[in-house]
Amino acid sequence: MTVYIEYVIADNFIFTALICYLSYKLLKERARWGRIIVASIAATACAVAYPFVRGAVWVILFKLALMIVMCVILYIKLRSFFVHSLCFLVATAIMGGIQFMIGFAVYGDVSAALKLPVSELPLCIFFLPPIALFALSKKIFSVVNEHRLKQNYLYDIKLTVGDKTVALRALLDTGNNVKADKDVVFIGKLTAMELLGLDYFKLDAAASIDVATAAGNKKIMLIPAGMELYSAEDEHIFIDVQVGIGDIKTNGEYEAILPLSVFKEIQL
Repeated sequence: MTVYIEYVIADNFIFTALICYLSYKLLKERARWGRIIVASIAATACAVAYPFVRGAVWVILFKLALMIVMCVILYIKLRSFFVHSLCFLVATAIMGGIQFMIGFAVYGDVSAALKLPVSELPLCIFFLPPIALFALSKKIFSVVNEHRLKQNYLYDIKLTVGDKTVALRALLDTGNNVKADKDVVFIGKLTAMELLGLDYFKLDAAASIDVATAAGNKKIMLIPAGMELYSAEDEHIFIDVQVGIGDIKTNGEYEAILPLSVFKEIQL
């Protein structure tokens, strides 16, 4: 099989640049593109010279020296040089695995996948899989972190109006400072119908409050209620509140929104 030097250079430069970029992102830092380009050029030049290195010991020393040079280019004068260098090794393992996966899919041979560039494919294919994988991983981490943070502000509550009680999952919204005569707990219209039954259609429009939202002022219906809140220490806290009925958009994790003022009640 004929392998053109242009493909070797392009293949190595692109993957090296992606490794450098990923190493910054693993530490949630901005990518320093000047350093990335210089390091990728140095690595590509060494890749061209690599076939002329003979002997296992010299190959290992060659690769070790290249890694040190690249880490110096990428991270010198940055904090935690050795942590950055470790991230570089992790990024190399990730990208190397992806490169091997693509090569094996093309050649169907382990030896060829390890040694040859993916010259049968358009150049853009080289970097689309790792970029797609990186974007997917970033999205997954973002969703997981968002969910984890929300768990710290989710509480089990019971709302009681008259003789009807419903158990709900509530989000403590630290940006919610709405208060009427009492603390206001917001619920959606469907939850209100479950709580009130047919009485939902008999609500007095006079019992309401104007709330400023991003879409403008909205009139929120208010009803008096009792709330039982379960804190992290399994302590039950009973509070008289007012329930505001409005359009609450949730993703299924909660059905009610607690005001910031209940902080004093649950002793956070």
